[in-house]
Amino acid sequence: MRIGEAAMPHFMIRGTPVLLLVEFALGLVLLSASAQTIQEHRASGPASLSPEQAPSVGKPDNASDPNAVALTMHEAVKLALQQNPRLLAARLDALESKQTTKVARSAFLPKATLGLEEQMQRLNLATLIGQESPPYSVGPYSNLQLGANFDVPVVAVSAWRTYQAEKEREKSSQDEAAAVQESIASLVVAQYLSLLRSKATEEAVQSRIDLAAVLLRLANDQLKQGTGTSTDALRANVELLVEKENLVRAQAQTKAYSYGLAQVLGLKESQHAVSTESLTAADEQVPEEHQLLTEAFNTRPDLLSVDARSQAAQYDRKAAASQRLPELHFDGYWAQSGRNPAGILPAYIYEGQIKLPIFTGGRITAESQRARLAADRAQETVTERRDLITQEVRDALSSLDAARKELQLSTEAYRLSTRELKETRDRFTAGVTNNIEVITAQNSLAQATDSQIGAMYDLQQAKADLSRARGRIAAEYGN
Repeated sequence: MRIGEAAMPHFMIRGTPVLLLVEFALGLVLLSASAQTIQEHRASGPASLSPEQAPSVGKPDNASDPNAVALTMHEAVKLALQQNPRLLAARLDALESKQTTKVARSAFLPKATLGLEEQMQRLNLATLIGQESPPYSVGPYSNLQLGANFDVPVVAVSAWRTYQAEKEREKSSQDEAAAVQESIASLVVAQYLSLLRSKATEEAVQSRIDLAAVLLRLANDQLKQGTGTSTDALRANVELLVEKENLVRAQAQTKAYSYGLAQVLGLKESQHAVSTESLTAADEQVPEEHQLLTEAFNTRPDLLSVDARSQAAQYDRKAAASQRLPELHFDGYWAQSGRNPAGILPAYIYEGQIKLPIFTGGRITAESQRARLAADRAQETVTERRDLITQEVRDALSSLDAARKELQLSTEAYRLSTRELKETRDRFTAGVTNNIEVITAQNSLAQATDSQIGAMYDLQQAKADLSRARGRIAAEYGN
């Protein structure tokens, strides 16, 4: 038997006393009150989708559990964006990429090295100038020198293109961190919604347990008074045990979602998350498909990331081709030099240098071809990602539309099943019919309630999916 199904004992009541009828009616009222999630609609009007129609899920009492962390959905998403390990690692990667960009920038900026040295020299004249007669050497003599070497790239096109490529990679790394943020927020929202649905199902099962207990007492009382059969009592007892088994399963599922949410939030091992909100039917209008796609193409961080990498690949291709261009450097040396501090004089060398590759063994050609292929592959990745985003937005819109219709139908089914239960209860109280019709109506109401919970979950998940497809889920659910 599924958790969402309501199973009631099938029994007949003969000559039921007024007290038993009152107790039975009380049980029916208990089911209706606990399963009530949406107000009755006007008979002539369509199903409404106002938030007041959602089932109320009470806030958990965490006073007795110090390890329970009670959070709203907003708080859960915000906490995950602050301390999720995978997101923190992505942000560190972005910071590392920024430093790589600074290294690439240094290639075309002026560089200088300050040096201080003291030398003691003795030279062999025979090896220097080929002298054969004495003296054969000069020195030793000392040399004290303090100065700087410098290099100023004047024209370095390839280094500039490489720097531009690294800038795009830095931007891509930042967008990747934002994409991880969107992924984490989406995961938290999905986990939280699953927790809300599980809690709502758990409460629905608990309400059926309460009703099954009332019906069991009623069957036992009838058996004692001789107006019922032992089969009715046994059947009621079996149904009570089955609902208790369903409750155990629902509670286990709720705990599993609670632990899963705690893992995504990065909580301590001893802690678990609990929800303080209820599953609702809150809804709002969304823009048309064209506007949503335009927004997604401008804001989706994963698309921005691959587009930045495509731009970086284009700069890599230009950098490889620019290696054939001449490079102009201005470098030199300036220092104070002398045999002792009193005799120090300025010494310097200034030079301009032009480098033009003539033959590199095919290296530049190969690097250019490799960079061009990488740029083409990166562009294909951008096209593929745009197609994927288009599909995700359309799927989310389709799911949202289907969830709205599903909620309307389940709301109407709930209204009709509530009316059916009331009428069959009145007929049974008046002695016009037996309890089989009442049990059937109870099953219909339980199924409608379960369908309603599922429809509200589908609606909220579809809204979250649409926010994720637009690249806005972290902003809308976490800020």
